[in-house]
Amino acid sequence: MKQFTGYILALLMAGWNAPAFAQSSAPDSGGKPFTTERAGTDALPAADPWWTVFDDPLLDSLEQAGQQNNLDLQGVMSRVEEARARVKVAESYWFPSIRLEPGLSTQSLAPNRPLALQVQNEQQIARFQLNTYQIPLTVSYELDLWQRIRGQVKTTNLLRQSAEAEYLAARLTITSEIARTYWLLRATDTERLVVRRGIGLRDSTLRIAQARYQAGLVNEMDVQRAQTELANARFQLQSLDRSRTELELSLAVLVGVPSGSLRVAEGPLPDDLPLVPTSLPTDLTFRRPDLLQSERLVAAANSQVKVSKTALLPRLSVQGSAGFISQDMGTLISPESGTYLAGAGISIPIFEGRRNRNNIVVAQKQAQTASLTYQQRLLTATQEVETALANLQILSQQTATQQQALQSAQRTRRYARELYVKGLTSFLEAVDAERTALDSERQAANLKGQQALYTVALIKAIGGNWHR
Repeated sequence: MKQFTGYILALLMAGWNAPAFAQSSAPDSGGKPFTTERAGTDALPAADPWWTVFDDPLLDSLEQAGQQNNLDLQGVMSRVEEARARVKVAESYWFPSIRLEPGLSTQSLAPNRPLALQVQNEQQIARFQLNTYQIPLTVSYELDLWQRIRGQVKTTNLLRQSAEAEYLAARLTITSEIARTYWLLRATDTERLVVRRGIGLRDSTLRIAQARYQAGLVNEMDVQRAQTELANARFQLQSLDRSRTELELSLAVLVGVPSGSLRVAEGPLPDDLPLVPTSLPTDLTFRRPDLLQSERLVAAANSQVKVSKTALLPRLSVQGSAGFISQDMGTLISPESGTYLAGAGISIPIFEGRRNRNNIVVAQKQAQTASLTYQQRLLTATQEVETALANLQILSQQTATQQQALQSAQRTRRYARELYVKGLTSFLEAVDAERTALDSERQAANLKGQQALYTVALIKAIGGNWHR
């Protein structure tokens, strides 16, 4: 883990020594530095069905249902489709704009008009009605001399990739939450089985105490204590039943079905959980979807800086139109009514109140913010991976120690029970042994549930299965 942390810190220090709005230097799946040029073409990794590592068919079906029905995930997918549509809008500026603009107008020219209209016999008409019918086809096109349009297309493509990475991040979050809730439910089921066994033992102890009381061997206090212990165990079971219901309702929302319509059959935790490696490849974290999203956002912000700088340069466009124009509808479509117009124009920014330069500053600050956000996400990802690995390692040690305590508590419970039946020990010692054994069994179930939860946390921290 120390080598993994050192690798991340070295990358972060390299990023902090770079200009504020420079591109981050996180490696991609090929181990090469991530650059703006590569970002526009690199495909995002395919979705990873990481939950199959648990080999649980019911969990597999819940994950599939969640991906199909979860409304939050559908909302993120809608944003992905929006980003893809924006790319097509940006690409449309590569092509000329062609419009057919038919129209008609009539104008009454006043006698005091500035331009005199002469007719035959040199007589001027006092008021003249001017009718115009036209069917022009207009064409306009901007020459992308400074690659402004190309830069905008590149920026929208990077934003599209960012939206796709956001979808993968949302998918990872939802699937990991489904798995976490599922294993919490299974851990609760395991504890319920333990408590039910404890209820059976305490019920048996109560019958023994009642028989000894009726035989005059003990006083009524032993019976009352046995009844109290039995009621406490039943209360614990009811609390677990309530927790299970809450988890089942939460699971229904995650998989996108109405609360109360999902019923998960009761079942304990599996005997064997996936074996997590003690060390991971140093660059495995960089496939995390949220880091991929940040990389694309940094690249898009840098691309937008270049686009903003083109506002300081001239823009050249060409226009033209061709069609028919006439004062009479009957002669509109004829060779004598044909007309055309062609020309070119250039727009040179002279003074706009430093608007363009300030837009460049805004774009640079946005790129700086995106870069800092990426570095912070990278630190958080490192912390999450280290925490999950440390938890699993410490949990393995705790489990070994707890197993020793559990075996000792179970032996003590059997021995104390035998002694109480024979009248060789007090009821308090027998009850204390039963209570200790029950607590140890619940702790064992809780530790196994934590192992499943920490495994899910590690998978989420590294962005998928630890197998490449």
